[in-house]
Amino acid sequence: MTSKDLVSVIIPVYNAEDFIEETVQSVLQQTYNKLELIIVNDGSTDSTPGILERLKKSDDRIKIISKYNSGVCDARNKGIEESKGWFLIFLDADDLWSDTFLQNCISLFNSDETIKAIYTKGQLINSKSERLDSFIEANTINSVMDVLKWEKGFVATPSCTIFRLPAPENIEKWDVDFSTGADQDYFMRIAAKHPIIAIDKVLFYYRVHDNNMHQNIDVMEKDHIKVFQKAKKMRFFKSFWIEQKCFSNLYWILAGSWWKDGNNKSRGIYFVILALFANPFSIIRFFK
Repeated sequence: MTSKDLVSVIIPVYNAEDFIEETVQSVLQQTYNKLELIIVNDGSTDSTPGILERLKKSDDRIKIISKYNSGVCDARNKGIEESKGWFLIFLDADDLWSDTFLQNCISLFNSDETIKAIYTKGQLINSKSERLDSFIEANTINSVMDVLKWEKGFVATPSCTIFRLPAPENIEKWDVDFSTGADQDYFMRIAAKHPIIAIDKVLFYYRVHDNNMHQNIDVMEKDHIKVFQKAKKMRFFKSFWIEQKCFSNLYWILAGSWWKDGNNKSRGIYFVILALFANPFSIIRFFK
């Protein structure tokens, strides 16, 4: 096995005793088996460490890194430092893959050497791994603007996005200043370099449960506003008007999150006002 054939799968895990074994098994059962599984235990205090040690004994492709709790981004970066493959993917500790996830992705990589990143369509599952009638669509992300517009169907997630590495020194690291906004920040920087090609096939399963990070809307608000401010600083917005439309979309999403999930109507109205101020034409949302 050469590093050019090897897929480095990195799983950051913190107190995931309910899901981690099923997630690991979904990796080990891949029809494409040229992989290393790097599990970064981010200071778990439940039974996760014991489960990981037991799993490690069953398959020599598993490597466990134990560290103090410092957050998912730092855990992913520690995994990058230990990886040896030319393909890299970050799987969340509660998500699952279909058995042919890697086979589909590697086949597409092999068909076109210019492809640097791929992501797939997904389906939601609950805490019992029951499939829900809800899907995460995947359309090819052609530029950084597709990420910053934050429109349905153009949202890549770590669990289903695999990267072909140009060289080890060019690996993008995760920004440890973010939590819920880390994914958007990471894919923003990736898409600024090259497209993220979509496979329109359900090959991964995104688990929804009470402990998902996005449930904390206050953190979500602060994080994603910081992401957009970072994008502005990096001059990813091509014009003032595009910047205003993107910020308006962000504010609409935050308004809906506060109104519906956060049960904070006043905060929701506040972001509606900001959205309309940034882009008055976005009022058309009310009539859709």
